[in-house]
Amino acid sequence: MRFLFLTWDGAGNQPPAIGIAQELSIRGHEVIFAGYASQRSRFEERGFAFRVLARSQAAFEGLAAAPRRTRLLGGVMVCPAQREDVLEVTARERADAILVDCLLFAALMAAEDAGAPAAMLVHSAPGALLHPDGFLERELLEPLNAMRVAVGRKPVARVRDAWARLPALCATIPQLDPLAREALPSFAYIGPVFERTPPSGWRTPWPSDDERPLVLVSFSTSEDWRQRSRIQRTLDGLAGRPYRVFVTTGKADVEGLAIPENAMLTPYAPHAEVLPHVSLTVTHAGHGTLSASLAHSIPVVCLPNSMSDQMTLAAHVETLGAGRALDGAAATADDIAMAVEEILADQSYAAAAQRLAELIAATPGRLNGASRLEALAGPRS
Repeated sequence: MRFLFLTWDGAGNQPPAIGIAQELSIRGHEVIFAGYASQRSRFEERGFAFRVLARSQAAFEGLAAAPRRTRLLGGVMVCPAQREDVLEVTARERADAILVDCLLFAALMAAEDAGAPAAMLVHSAPGALLHPDGFLERELLEPLNAMRVAVGRKPVARVRDAWARLPALCATIPQLDPLAREALPSFAYIGPVFERTPPSGWRTPWPSDDERPLVLVSFSTSEDWRQRSRIQRTLDGLAGRPYRVFVTTGKADVEGLAIPENAMLTPYAPHAEVLPHVSLTVTHAGHGTLSASLAHSIPVVCLPNSMSDQMTLAAHVETLGAGRALDGAAATADDIAMAVEEILADQSYAAAAQRLAELIAATPGRLNGASRLEALAGPRS
């Protein structure tokens, strides 16, 4: 069978799509991705064909002088040009089924009219991504309704109501969704989806007999967030303390950071290889890093950014007892150090993380996502 995945260049939204696509490929199916030009190399390096949505790309580039947030809202999430692109690419590729990223709202409308079975990938907890009090709800509702009315659709009372017409593969477990009880009937919680990565040969950079707890510091890889301050405050707070501090910096500007003797920095290390050695993660609370840590029974200290799903996820994980949620912008080095010390000293946090790990293990997202898409596409011809 042939599947078409519609995507965009965020951070945590792409690995779940890739993970499901990898499983479909293992099962003998073909997967084609379509999205923005900056994504091409990422998908082609993983062996997938990639199509650029030309009109959408032009709309995004037309906002080049605008702030990044404006470019994402007008050139990606609520981008009328996307509709024609998607109708064109779906007609040309003749896919048996289509999977659309949940934040591509014009693509979602187009998929409803494309003639092939379609589903939506919600790459985080739905109730965190579109919380009624959240940033995206405030910023998207008005332009979304304007776009809907322009193509003859009724306006929606809430942004998430635009999700109601397609079945949704939610790449999380309901326990990580603060609004799971309010989930739309179309929602299926398939479990967190992790991308398969080839072994990197990663080894802990400390001697094998060093028994100090390993603290992973992992903030967003997205260019939308400036993580330098969070990294430096964490390094300052954990300096001289009896921990090994391993920092994955992503695209953050780290030139000139003050790095203590007990810390080491690297741009990237695969979670699957690092996390089995970790005692605690300090993170921005993006769903990918959060769910990967919890899948390994690791409690977290959260320093969320102010947009997207992070603040809601951080608060919810604290409610679940598996971590602490701090003010990402204002938490001091001492605040971070005290939260780390508290969690490592109190085994209830690790126990709560272990309970979530068991639920995640029982809900294999990659397998569930692929099976649901196979069922959506129907039997092989």
